[in-house]
Amino acid sequence: MNAVETVDRAVEDRTLGKVREQAEREHIISVLKLMDGNRARAAKVLGISRKTLWKKLKQLGVSWPPEAAGGD
Repeated sequence: MNAVETVDRAVEDRTLGKVREQAEREHIISVLKLMDGNRARAAKVLGISRKTLWKKLKQLGVSWPPEAAGGD
């Protein structure tokens, strides 16, 4: 394996879309934790509606509260 192949493999899962998705997931989870799991308050802090938050959680594969899926 040459250096170019090594770099290609190292960054193949680091597309802008995947990085953005991971950052969004982590931020939403951190806000939910700060709001003690209150989705309405978390949505307000995030500047989105509760419905949009619900859709984002589903799209990102986040189960909330974490106990519902065994500790997300």
